[in-house]
Amino acid sequence: MSPKRNPQRKRTPFGAYLTELRGQKTKLGTAAAARELGFKDRQQLDNYETGRTKPDDSILIKMAQLYRVPPEDVLRRAHWPQLILLPLTLVINPEGLSERLIEELEKGLEEKERLELTSFIKELLSKRITVEQYR
Repeated sequence: MSPKRNPQRKRTPFGAYLTELRGQKTKLGTAAAARELGFKDRQQLDNYETGRTKPDDSILIKMAQLYRVPPEDVLRRAHWPQLILLPLTLVINPEGLSERLIEELEKGLEEKERLELTSFIKELLSKRITVEQYR
């Protein structure tokens, strides 16, 4: 007896966005959309829609074309942490970010997004340290 699939599996906000686009813009099921996108099976698309893996930009552009939405909309949604944090780092010193401010930025984020945000801040700090070493 095989385990039953859970149709209410937890999705990340971006994964839910991809699922919503597919359903509203194309009315395609996962398997049909996966075929249209050139995937070997539906599992790859399912992984993107649940947030288990993140598609690269070339796949996001293909999805935008299939779902008939502007690619920049999909890319903006996929890269929002960088789009928000990068300008912030030009104005403020990332080393001066208080734990409280970071906690405020993380409110409402899924665990995977919180980890991504923390990772991005650490990456910015390491790049800043590297640049400062060569001044």
